[in-house]
Amino acid sequence: MADHSKFGPSGAHRWLNCPGSVKAEEGILEPPVSEFAYEGTCAHELAELCLTKNTDTNIWIGKKLLYNKEWLILPEMADYIQMYVDYVRTLDGFREIEQHISYEEWVPEGYGTADVIITNKDTIYVIDLKYGKGVKIDAEENPQGMLYALGALDERSAFQIFEKVIIVIHQPRLDHVSTWEITPDKLYEWADWVKGRVGLCLEDNAKRIPGEKQCQWCKAKPTCPALQETTETAVMAKFNDMNETTIKPVNDLTDDQITFIMTNKKLIEAWLKSVEAHVRAKIETGGNFPGWKLVNGRSTRKWNDEEKAERLLRRLLGAGNAYKKTLLTPPAAEKVLGKEKKHRINKLIIKPEGAPVLVPENDKRQTIKQITAEDF
Repeated sequence: MADHSKFGPSGAHRWLNCPGSVKAEEGILEPPVSEFAYEGTCAHELAELCLTKNTDTNIWIGKKLLYNKEWLILPEMADYIQMYVDYVRTLDGFREIEQHISYEEWVPEGYGTADVIITNKDTIYVIDLKYGKGVKIDAEENPQGMLYALGALDERSAFQIFEKVIIVIHQPRLDHVSTWEITPDKLYEWADWVKGRVGLCLEDNAKRIPGEKQCQWCKAKPTCPALQETTETAVMAKFNDMNETTIKPVNDLTDDQITFIMTNKKLIEAWLKSVEAHVRAKIETGGNFPGWKLVNGRSTRKWNDEEKAERLLRRLLGAGNAYKKTLLTPPAAEKVLGKEKKHRINKLIIKPEGAPVLVPENDKRQTIKQITAEDF
């Protein structure tokens, strides 16, 4: 469930890292809910229904949800959410689902909704379901999870003493469960730091500090002067004369210039996409933008009635030639086989190394062995 506070947990990466973003977003309308965001909302409702009614997801397959009534539950979502539900049920303690939490002692309008809170003798668990499959998210020092934990801990500490706080981020579509433990004292220390950051956000001339995480979902991104300046600096490779209009060839750049560009690569790409989306939205809502217009893109042919096409192709080509057959992938085969039979294909499955990817030095993955002359 989304939070709508300007200092809500879901926007913590932004307002903690870029104080100026809070005032910059004021007056900007919320963007339309994307199909991916809506899918996530429906996945959360399914999880909530199963955990509160103590049922499994399979009974919802082929049915519509109670609140998001137009969403039909398909086996894929049911399977993934069951993974999350099963995990939650492995944790002992008093379970609370979709709980409003507040940390307003440190942050004005600081509130949100935690997916699951579980308390036992000396531990409090705060579990966050992420249904997306784009990027793995870790619980370690995750500000959204820490704010949920802060609110949950503060409200429940009046009734019992906790020794541990465990933050869990569960991403079933990536088969990823990340846990991180912190003591209540350390969490309260962090809360004092947050309070200081909020003070910076409330200043009249709060500084804008561009960065990949804080800019990702910022509504002010397309027209942000600080982000534009960072982008120009990176694109122009920190030229001494910023009036130059010719970009240097890569071989003419220094290592420092290349490092600066690589460090800001995703930020630049995200800014360019946001600018394009800004222009598109302006035209789509009836406005004009100098030098640009909307046209129909490239299209591909498709059947206007697949059932009729299927019958005709079977008659013309025969049943054997009317279809293109491909072998199921291992994940698809495991879903069809189910829990009782999927182990029978384990010996036939391998997981080769992924293609080399260029990442910053602080990435936790192991460095690939470099090829030297001795290897030949």
